[in-house]
Amino acid sequence: MRHRTKSSQDGNKILLFGGHGGTAGEYFNDLHLLDLDTSPLNLQQLLAVGDPPSPRGGYTLTAVSVSGRPGTEVVVVFGGYHIVSGVCFFSKSLYILQGDTSVSIGDAASQHTGLTWTEPIVCAHSAEDGVPDARGGHIVVSWRGKLVLFGGGNTQHYFSDTWIMDVSVPVGGSIGQLLATWRKLEVHADVRPPARVSHTGSLVGDSLYVFGGSSTTSSTTYGGWTASTSNVFNDLWELDLSVSDPRWLENHASGTPPTPRLGHAAVVLGDRIVFSGGCGPHTADAIGKSATGQAFMPGFKFFAGGVAMLDITRRRWLPIQHPTGSVDAHNDDFDDGGVQERVWEHRTGHVMVPAQHGLLVIGGMGYNGDYQGDVLHVKLF
Repeated sequence: MRHRTKSSQDGNKILLFGGHGGTAGEYFNDLHLLDLDTSPLNLQQLLAVGDPPSPRGGYTLTAVSVSGRPGTEVVVVFGGYHIVSGVCFFSKSLYILQGDTSVSIGDAASQHTGLTWTEPIVCAHSAEDGVPDARGGHIVVSWRGKLVLFGGGNTQHYFSDTWIMDVSVPVGGSIGQLLATWRKLEVHADVRPPARVSHTGSLVGDSLYVFGGSSTTSSTTYGGWTASTSNVFNDLWELDLSVSDPRWLENHASGTPPTPRLGHAAVVLGDRIVFSGGCGPHTADAIGKSATGQAFMPGFKFFAGGVAMLDITRRRWLPIQHPTGSVDAHNDDFDDGGVQERVWEHRTGHVMVPAQHGLLVIGGMGYNGDYQGDVLHVKLF
């Protein structure tokens, strides 16, 4: 299956795009639908007209609204990277997937028709700030119909910048043409998260929560970035996007946070954020798996186990759950008495989304070095 595949959820319709994996670690630009209203769950490949984004990993896929077209939502692909002959190329390209007039993305995907890839007109709100640099490993959330970006990196820089992008209809534009306007968010510079890649970003209300990731420095490459055994984070940062004077605050929640990690997944359930997976350095008393199969770098050989949960209202980390048993592929439930190895919770670069009575975990790379081709329904609650 795929490593670093991204998804965008529209009700019970989940779109997945690209990533890398397969038998030779190749990069993809195909589009799939996971319809939670169907049983059994399975990935359905979708076709869209127009020129799609080039094959890539480390990008973001996000649903946003279109200003000037009430009720219209599109899906935006931004950034990412691909490696050719050992050289990593980063992108700052922007692509939009939209449904035909008066047809939602979800309906078009379900009907397997009416989807189109387009490249919008891209402009800067301020000539001084310009637009975001090419990058991968960043995070993006949809806030009040707009796209909010934080962090990421390329072979020259790691970033701690925050951007907001609005999609609108350009004056005098042709049918289907859209305008994407980037605005750099002015945030107090006295305190902010260290620059990083492969972190998670979760929106609860108007607050963006950033957890984990890595800012690496040595000469060994991992997915296009240099890497070391240090600078893997388990810090938690919060940014209130609704205030006129936004500033980052480090959130020192009570309880024991998850171990430092990157490439983990996060999903919001009410006022709680659930985290799973990721890899990083081994720490004392941590429960997980040491990487086998592939030559993972020394600082990223430990694959964290269990499910962590942050209670936003009470500002505390809940005890990490380490379920027993196994999870089977597709739509099978969590099995208390199973004997299969729990690869599902020892993986990185996977997708995690909410589902009835629990979570769906999709794809990623297991601690054994294998790309995962599963869709797992995990009942945790």
